[in-house]
Amino acid sequence: MISRRVLTIAAAIALVVMVSGFAFSAAFAASGDVKAATDWDSQIDEKSDEAAQAQERQDELNSQLEDTDASIIEANDKLTDLNAQLPPLQEELKLAQDRYDSAIVQQGIVADKLGAAEAQDEALTAEIESDNEKVGGLEETVAALARESYKGAGQEDSLSVVFGAKSSEEFVDEFTVQHSLSRVQSNALGEVEEIAAINRNRGTRQVAVRDYIGELKVEADALVVVADEARVEAQEKKEAVDALLAEVEEQKSLLESQRASFVAQQQEQERLEQNLLDEIKALSAEKVAAEKAAREKAAREAAAAANKSKAEQDAAAAAAAEQGVVGKGFMNYPTKVPYITSSYGMRYHPVFHYTRLHAGTDFRAYCGTAIYAAASGKVEWAKYRSGFGNQVMVNHGIVNGNSVMSSYNHFTSFAVSSGQNVSQGQLLGYSGSTGSSTACHLHFEVYVNGATVNPMSIL
Repeated sequence: MISRRVLTIAAAIALVVMVSGFAFSAAFAASGDVKAATDWDSQIDEKSDEAAQAQERQDELNSQLEDTDASIIEANDKLTDLNAQLPPLQEELKLAQDRYDSAIVQQGIVADKLGAAEAQDEALTAEIESDNEKVGGLEETVAALARESYKGAGQEDSLSVVFGAKSSEEFVDEFTVQHSLSRVQSNALGEVEEIAAINRNRGTRQVAVRDYIGELKVEADALVVVADEARVEAQEKKEAVDALLAEVEEQKSLLESQRASFVAQQQEQERLEQNLLDEIKALSAEKVAAEKAAREKAAREAAAAANKSKAEQDAAAAAAAEQGVVGKGFMNYPTKVPYITSSYGMRYHPVFHYTRLHAGTDFRAYCGTAIYAAASGKVEWAKYRSGFGNQVMVNHGIVNGNSVMSSYNHFTSFAVSSGQNVSQGQLLGYSGSTGSSTACHLHFEVYVNGATVNPMSIL
């Protein structure tokens, strides 16, 4: 259901566009820019059509909601607005939750990277420390070998071995020992250098790993802020959605609680309408009977005066009393510019899904619009009636043997009084929104022999 506020704004915008559009169109024509003026006129026509369609929807809505309490309409409008707000708010909640979930996933990824980097840093530290221990052991070996070599300092090693040996076996053993010590010392020094080079490389890698760890910690801290903000936003959106859903349920409950009251009001309105119909039916029956009796009497008197037989008298009376139908065109439209907003027939209530007869035709008649007699007759009454508001009832007498009356409802003021004779097209009063009405309009009803008929059948 379209909000009346939205439709009113749309109509106002369209009106501004039309008014300003005429000015621009004239300017374009004056400057010779015919194409621009044509395009602008086309836009004006389009906006005018949109405004007309919006007004039609508003008129139909007003007609559908006629006899509906203002609080029910307000509650239903609010429910409609709330339902319209819900989808975008739920979408915002989804986006906020997605941002939070994404931040949590990113936190997990960074945490895994940070854990791996810290593990690599620890492994490098352990490897460096382990190799440093090896280096310490090798350095002690080299130092010991150096001390052994120092003991023989000042001697020529090769000659000492040759001339100091007492036998060839001793020479070989001594030479082997000296050679082994030299080789071990050389190997130890080489291994120390190799380990030092490896550790230098590890140190370089460790510096890079620790820089990476620092970057990851900064990223992790930033993600904590992002995740907290996303969590707060998601929580706020959730609370807003929950609050809106609660309000929707509250409005639904309110409308449901008003259903029984509404149905009771409708039943009361139907009772009032039935009372009116009973009153009209009694008036109609009385006038039809009087008219028939008068015709029969006139026929009998005419037949007696002409010395006709009893059979001829009865035939003449029957012919005079024969009923016809009220022909189309018997009545004129009750407004100068007739525009129907709701026709005669069964009508569906958009809030409570309640179906009832709409016993007349609604005409667009803005507040204070002049309303005229659809046909000549006598004003039976001009007074306030529950549900109908200020009502003028006009008795049009007997037409083709049928009693015909019409009522004009929801007037804001009268221009005639009870018992007054009026001619077709005479001013009866001014439109309003009295009684069970949601907006100014004319509710027009026609009665034939005390029963409502579609006014369009005789207009």
